[in-house]
This record gives sequence, structure tokens and C-alpha cells, in this order.
Amino acid sequence: MATYILRRALGVLVVMFAVVSGMFLLLHVSPVSPVNQLAPQIAADPVARAAFEHAHGLDRPLVVQYGDYLGGLLTGDMGTSLYDGSDVADQVGRALPVSLELGFLAALLAGIPAVLLGTWSALRQGRTVDHVTRVVTVVAMSLPGYWLAVLLLVSVDDPDYLPSAGGFVRFAEDPVRNVQVLLLPALVLGLGAFAMVTRSLRGGLVEAYASDHVAFARAMGSSRTQVLRRVALRGAVVPTLTVAGVLIGGLLSGTVLVENVFQIPGLGQLMVTAFQRQDYQLALGGCVATAAIFLLLNLVVDLLYLVVDPRTRQGLARA
Repeated sequence: MATYILRRALGVLVVMFAVVSGMFLLLHVSPVSPVNQLAPQIAADPVARAAFEHAHGLDRPLVVQYGDYLGGLLTGDMGTSLYDGSDVADQVGRALPVSLELGFLAALLAGIPAVLLGTWSALRQGRTVDHVTRVVTVVAMSLPGYWLAVLLLVSVDDPDYLPSAGGFVRFAEDPVRNVQVLLLPALVLGLGAFAMVTRSLRGGLVEAYASDHVAFARAMGSSRTQVLRRVALRGAVVPTLTVAGVLIGGLLSGTVLVENVFQIPGLGQLMVTAFQRQDYQLALGGCVATAAIFLLLNLVVDLLYLVVDPRTRQGLARA
């Protein structure tokens, strides 16, 4: 088991290295340059441009810049912003908790109803609630996130209870106001995940109820609740966990669109600002943090298999 965990952790490091390398290369070979965002009199002056590039190390060979960036990253140094000279790690550190909070709230709003509705739909297979659930989930998956965000932005605007955009306050300052501001963007962010988890759990439970294990448990006199909890859910949880892990990772790391529409000062909005300013260092720092979140969450899901699936543990024990 320790070998499995070590192998998965090394796999995360390899993928992280590939992500950092790919993003660094793409950003630095791009035809745009942060020099173009300087004042016109500086951007048009070859001497001033050369001085700016030299001061920020942009005139050095790409391999040297890459080596310096990797070395700094290993020590927690993400460099400084090419736009205003601020520390990238500090900016990412301020924005990251906001995105994590938004993603966590979206995961709660998606996960709890999905488990309840998916289970209820499977237990009522072929009945009205099952048909309604399938229609609702298809509609939820089909709604474009940007369209829904804009629709809520213009149609829901109650400054006292559900502010549509702006006015963000941190949880430590005002917990109630913080949740009120994040509720609408969390609903938009979690809607698709809710639909996918509901359908995955329903499908897994329907398949489990048709298995010989459930038939045997019923023949042995197990109650409906016991069959659901001890047999059916165990068979359905593994595929559902796979889907949920990917989706929740996307919720916590893919908040760019929602944060930008609702003016939430998280990691997504930070990256949009960085790309608009053509700020290599800040954009790269945001991408690195986003990739790290996604990969760590997927590592956690892989380790959860060892807890929820006895077959995985037995396979590792025999290996």
C-alpha cells in the first residue's frame, strides 16, 4: 500500500512538472510581451524597452529563465509581477482562499442534493420522480454556465440578501455577508456537477440493485435500508467517487468564468487580470496554483479508493 501511495504521489509530481514546463514555454514564446503594457513613450523607445527587459531578466536565454523559475518555485518563490513589481506568491496567497471557499460551497450545494436525489431516483426507478430527475439533470448539464451567470446577474439583485456582483467580504470579517455574496456564483458553478453526480449515483445504484449481491441480501432477510447501505451503495460509490473527484477538482480550480462575472477576487479573476496585462509571472503563478489544487484533489480521490473499495486494498496486498 505504501508503494501505491508513493507511486501516485510521484505521478502527481511528474504531471505538475509537465504543467509548469508547458505553461512556462507557452507564455514565453507567445508573440505578446508585457513591455507592450507599459506607457506608450516607454514601449516605443527601444532603449527603455531594453532596460525593462534587462531589469526583469527577459533578455536572458529562455533555458536560463526556466531554470531560475523552477529553482525559485521549489523554495516557494513565484517571482514578482512584471506589471507592478508585487510579489506573485502574496497575490496568489490572497486570492487562493477565496477560490477554495467558493469551490467548497459549490461542492456542498452540488454534492448533498445530488446524493439525496440520485438515491431517491434509483429507489423509485421508472416512477415519476425518476423521470423528473433525469429531465432535470439533462437540463442542468445543458445550461451554459456563462449564460446562467449573466441571467442571474441581471435578474437577481437584492443587496440585502443576494447581491449579484461585487461587494465581496471575507468570511472572517462578516460570515453571513460572505455566504450571501458567494451563494449565486456557487450555484452556477455547482449546477453541472450536481447533475453529473446525480446521474452517476443513480446509474450505479440501479446497476447494483440488479446484481446478485443485492438479490442474495434480500433473500437473507436484510431490510431495504440495510441493502442500500451495506450492499448497493458500496457497489455504486466507486464510479460515483471517480466522477465526483474530477468534478470537485474542477469546481475548486475552474472558477475563472464565475469569478470574473460576479467580481469575486479569487484566483480566477487574478489570472484574467494577469493575462489582460500580459503579466507572465502572475499568470504562471495562478496556473501553477490551479494545477496543484486539481492534482492534489485527484490524489486524495485515488487514496479514498483504498478506504471505500476493499477490492483495491486486496489487489494491493496481493501485488
